[in-house]
Amino acid sequence: MKMDAAPRNDWATIPNAITLLRLFLVIPICTYLVTDTRPTLTAILLLAFGLSDWVDGFIARKFGQVSKLGILLDPVADRLGIVAIAVALVVGGMIPWWVGVVIFLTDLILLCTYFLLRLAEPPASSQLGKFRTAFIMLGLACVAFGRIEQLSMLYLPGIYILCAGAVLHIVVGFSYFLFMRGEARDSGSTRGDIAT
Repeated sequence: MKMDAAPRNDWATIPNAITLLRLFLVIPICTYLVTDTRPTLTAILLLAFGLSDWVDGFIARKFGQVSKLGILLDPVADRLGIVAIAVALVVGGMIPWWVGVVIFLTDLILLCTYFLLRLAEPPASSQLGKFRTAFIMLGLACVAFGRIEQLSMLYLPGIYILCAGAVLHIVVGFSYFLFMRGEARDSGSTRGDIAT
């Protein structure tokens, strides 16, 4: 039976624990990528990183464990993780440098915009945004698994997928930027109406 999934103040939930674990997985993943070691373990950890995003969302909705902290923490964990992994791949010389720069700068601009506009919560993920994230994660996974000698044929397709994902990231980032600016404008208009 599906339970109520309305946001609540509780922070000690299973989805939030999974989200924090996802963040901690980034540390060994990036370490192994930068040092170009343990390719099989790196690929497995990266797969766990990607799957955990689906798992925590499923549990939160299915068992009514959606929390206000989770609404904020989940996208932050996704973006920080993807940015860190992309930068680690650039440092390790495994993907084009511009892919890491595009992912990093786009997310940095959106993060600064969010805080400067003082929005109550980050914009909800659009369908295109979810597709973008899945596309980038697929590219990262292909590159990571392509480091394994027996699966080296995945490496080049992973690069192409990541390049396409980076371009899509700019498009999605721009749409989120426009959305946040509109939210801030509407919020300012509402406050002005209340004041008068």
